[in-house]
Amino acid sequence: MTELRIPADDFQIGDLVHTEQGPTVEVRVIERGERGQLTVNPGAPDQLDGKVWEHATITRP
Repeated sequence: MTELRIPADDFQIGDLVHTEQGPTVEVRVIERGERGQLTVNPGAPDQLDGKVWEHATITRP
Protein backbone atom coordinates (compact mmCIF):
# COMPACT_ATOMS: atom_id res chain seq x y z
CA MET A 1 0.00 0.00 0.00
CA THR A 2 1.08 3.55 -0.71
CA GLU A 3 0.53 6.47 1.68
CA LEU A 4 -0.20 9.82 0.00
CA ARG A 5 -1.17 13.35 1.01
CA ILE A 6 -3.70 14.48 -1.60
CA PRO A 7 -6.59 16.93 -2.08
CA ALA A 8 -9.98 15.44 -1.26
CA ASP A 9 -11.03 15.87 -4.91
CA ASP A 10 -8.55 13.11 -5.78
CA PHE A 11 -10.12 10.52 -3.45
CA GLN A 12 -10.97 7.19 -5.08
CA ILE A 13 -13.24 4.36 -4.01
CA GLY A 14 -11.22 2.03 -1.78
CA ASP A 15 -8.90 4.75 -0.41
CA LEU A 16 -8.35 4.67 3.35
CA VAL A 17 -8.55 8.21 4.78
CA HIS A 18 -6.57 8.78 7.98
CA THR A 19 -8.55 11.21 10.14
CA GLU A 20 -7.07 13.30 12.94
CA GLN A 21 -9.97 12.72 15.34
CA GLY A 22 -10.51 9.01 14.96
CA PRO A 23 -10.24 5.84 12.97
CA THR A 24 -9.34 5.35 9.33
CA VAL A 25 -12.33 5.66 6.97
CA GLU A 26 -12.65 3.56 3.80
CA VAL A 27 -14.06 5.55 0.88
CA ARG A 28 -17.11 3.66 -0.44
CA VAL A 29 -19.19 6.50 -1.92
CA ILE A 30 -18.20 10.04 -2.94
CA GLU A 31 -20.72 12.84 -3.51
CA ARG A 32 -19.64 16.19 -4.89
CA GLY A 33 -21.90 19.15 -4.20
CA GLU A 34 -22.06 22.85 -4.82
CA ARG A 35 -19.18 25.24 -4.09
CA GLY A 36 -16.58 22.51 -3.70
CA GLN A 37 -18.44 20.50 -1.07
CA LEU A 38 -17.44 16.83 -0.87
CA THR A 39 -19.06 14.08 1.21
CA VAL A 40 -17.57 10.62 1.68
CA ASN A 41 -19.95 7.78 2.66
CA PRO A 42 -23.04 10.02 2.98
CA GLY A 43 -25.49 8.91 5.66
CA ALA A 44 -23.11 6.29 7.09
CA PRO A 45 -21.69 6.42 10.63
CA ASP A 46 -18.24 7.12 9.14
CA GLN A 47 -19.38 10.02 6.93
CA LEU A 48 -16.74 12.67 6.21
CA ASP A 49 -17.56 16.20 5.00
CA GLY A 50 -15.15 18.70 3.55
CA LYS A 51 -14.09 20.77 0.59
CA VAL A 52 -12.46 19.37 -2.55
CA TRP A 53 -9.29 21.42 -2.00
CA GLU A 54 -8.69 20.25 1.60
CA HIS A 55 -5.82 17.78 1.87
CA ALA A 56 -5.83 14.45 3.68
CA THR A 57 -3.45 11.57 4.22
CA ILE A 58 -4.70 8.41 2.59
CA THR A 59 -3.49 4.88 2.02
CA ARG A 60 -4.16 3.50 -1.45
CA PRO A 61 -3.87 -0.20 -2.30
